Amino acid sequence: MMNWIPVVCARLAVVLLLILTASGCGKERANPAVPKCGDKTVDVNTKNGAEPEAVYVCGDDTVTWNPNGLTFLVEFKKDSPFKDDDKKFDNGKAKSRGTKHHDKLKVYEYRITVNGVPFDPQVIGGGGN
Repeated sequence: MMNWIPVVCARLAVVLLLILTASGCGKERANPAVPKCGDKTVDVNTKNGAEPEAVYVCGDDTVTWNPNGLTFLVEFKKDSPFKDDDKKFDNGKAKSRGTKHHDKLKVYEYRITVNGVPFDPQVIGGGGN
């Protein structure tokens, strides 16, 4: 009668291992809702001015506005998210320097004028990432 205990325990261990593996225990899953750090490219367009409209950056990330054959002017409204505090970009200067480090989320609003039409997207500095 005692011979079945090791068999039952072994089967239970295998079942538990399968359940934990299927549930993803021990694995970090990428959450698509969490923005990623890294250099960003913003496509200039005539529909909404910039795609994506909101860009998430972390310390030292750069932002490049891709003109797509359009004339554009970017002007940050108040503060600049960039280490050199640059607030204007255009066809002649489409890439920023690295962004500042942020301990908390901070929104930097800017105006982009595309072929004479203004739009208001934003850059979001990340919380300590």
